[in-house]
Amino acid sequence: MGRLTRQIGLVALGRAAGTLSILIVNAILARAWAPEEMGLYSTAWVLVNTLVPLFLVGLPTSLLYFAPRRSPGARAALVLQATFCLAGSGALLAILLALAGPWLASLLDPGGTRGWEGLADCLWPFLPYAFSLVAGGLVEPVLVAAGRSGWQAGLAGGLAAGLAGVAWAGQALGLGAAQVLGWFSALGLARLLIAWWLVREALGGPRQEGHRGGLGECLRYAFPIALNDAVGSLSRSVDRFVVLGFFSTATFALYHLAAIEVPMGLLLGAAATVLVPEVSRLYSEGRMQAIGELWRAMVRRLSTAALPLCCFLFIFAGQVVVVLYSERYSGAAWVFRIFLLVLPLRCALYNPVLVSMGKARWALWGGVGDLLLNAALSLLLVQVLSARLPEYAHLGPALAAVASTYVQVFFLVGLIARHLGWGVRELLPWDHLLRVGLFSCLAGLAGSGAASWGRTPLAELALGGAAFAGVLGMAARLEPRYRQAVRELFRF
Repeated sequence: MGRLTRQIGLVALGRAAGTLSILIVNAILARAWAPEEMGLYSTAWVLVNTLVPLFLVGLPTSLLYFAPRRSPGARAALVLQATFCLAGSGALLAILLALAGPWLASLLDPGGTRGWEGLADCLWPFLPYAFSLVAGGLVEPVLVAAGRSGWQAGLAGGLAAGLAGVAWAGQALGLGAAQVLGWFSALGLARLLIAWWLVREALGGPRQEGHRGGLGECLRYAFPIALNDAVGSLSRSVDRFVVLGFFSTATFALYHLAAIEVPMGLLLGAAATVLVPEVSRLYSEGRMQAIGELWRAMVRRLSTAALPLCCFLFIFAGQVVVVLYSERYSGAAWVFRIFLLVLPLRCALYNPVLVSMGKARWALWGGVGDLLLNAALSLLLVQVLSARLPEYAHLGPALAAVASTYVQVFFLVGLIARHLGWGVRELLPWDHLLRVGLFSCLAGLAGSGAASWGRTPLAELALGGAAFAGVLGMAARLEPRYRQAVRELFRF
């Protein structure tokens, strides 16, 4: 178990480094470029990162299932076959984006008044990076399956540091969006070559001849995974695509920089590691009461972190945006606030619990419903707000994304409650949620008052944060149940 925990920690560390690097890169480039250029850069980034999961065709996850079941020689053959398959898929993605660049620019801006005419010039230098992401899609599962999680964490950390370094150099040298994206591509290709070499070493050198990898079986298994990944990727980006279609590059930059979810991935990943195997075992034994208790314990722990964080960031969203991106993006604060409303939903796992109970298809249908509802609501709200409150029209897709997420979660929670034979009132620890919510609001009031003494956004954030933390610390000392919940948070 100790070895498994170490591997989980290393993978999570690599992913955390990647998430942090994207935030740092955006913060550096937003200060270096005008919003119009930042909008073109953001468009290229969103397009590539939305399409990559589709072109991975579910092979990375499928390989995690099949690789341990193969002999060393057959495993190496399977990895080689899958690598060639993904290299072809990555090349296809690059070709399609190259052909679509000018068409997308004319589609988004037929009149040439919204600043999209330079989209193709920004997209073309970024195509090798898109290829490298798809062609190297097997690296993480292969290294993890081979017990080389440290190599994977080092590779992810190196790419994260490289991206931040290129952004810093681009700011210092006055490079434009196309040039920075070109250097990102060079970095991505270098990472791909190193990754392929590491995979070769992890598999024990050259592949032995005479082994059949079984790529066809792997692809058949991957099909439903690919479908689920595609739905999830499109669901996360559909609101951005609506903003692309209706607004200028400057407005898209403002929206994209602020439309971020606070990363609760580390806590959720730790929870999934503990919860999913246990739920699967308890469900097979018919112990529904035990599953419900486990669910309540998970919600209690995660909400202890998520609710105070949501409250603090909602109150200080304006200061956070200005400190990260400068005053020119101060108008993005309400986009950030709207997306923060999703944070309380991250107090629980939904799809993994359904999958562990053998209901993976229902999780997929929940994702499809979220995608369709998100798209429809985004289009509707943009049209309505453009006609009545045009200055707030760009908030429509954000509202739609949050609303559709709530509908999806209510649907999934209802399914979970139905299979456990519990009502929603029994499924959630309402007393704990109300207690943490009350303490968070009190801390928010204290933080807001303390921030009024600051003369800059950074000073307001520091003073408000200190007061906020002080009130929560006092609550933990005075209220035993809250103190116990804080301690439990770190015991996954």
